[in-house]
Amino acid sequence: MKIMTIAYHLLTRQEDYKDLGADYFEKRHQDAIVRQTVRKLENLGFTVTLATPEAS
Repeated sequence: MKIMTIAYHLLTRQEDYKDLGADYFEKRHQDAIVRQTVRKLENLGFTVTLATPEAS
């Protein structure tokens, strides 16, 4: 059913299909994923310290 919905929107808007990638939703909701993961680790008794990765 989702494929039909996608096809309908592409045809009615006359747009080309663009694959957003396998990690699209993870990138889009990265902050929420980090908060949830930190909370889960803290609930297990871990102390979590976050640091941004250095650019290479």
